Amino acid sequence: ECSYDAFVIFSSYDEAWVMNELMENLENGVPPIHLCLHMRDFQAGKSIASNIIDEGIMGSRKVIVVVSQHFIDSAWCRFEFELAQSRFVMERNANIIIIILEDVEERKTKKVFGLHKHLKRNTYLKWSRDPLSNMRFWIRLRKA
Repeated sequence: ECSYDAFVIFSSYDEAWVMNELMENLENGVPPIHLCLHMRDFQAGKSIASNIIDEGIMGSRKVIVVVSQHFIDSAWCRFEFELAQSRFVMERNANIIIIILEDVEERKTKKVFGLHKHLKRNTYLKWSRDPLSNMRFWIRLRKA
């Protein structure tokens, strides 16, 4: 049984967006969607890798991946994404939700194992500052 609705994989550089937008909208929305966020939910004294696997990936029904330039450059993000893929490979990645926070060149998405293929094969959500697109974004994310 999962303790969380979704584990969020993101670069620490995108933490402000995750806290102010994602957490704000999902956890305080109706119904509330309970996120697993490493800075808040990981157990102290436990190795980062164990926390990622136990709390994050195995402890959550879905995984939300926040893709940005920082995400691509982060070895931890790439590691978490690979672990998430290996868990959901049997379920055909239906449980990985990708949010494109900012445009990233296609050749750069190829640096992250499986990301480029995932983006080609699956629908993903794109963040926008435009209020109308924004409203659609939250509706689509909640549905996913």
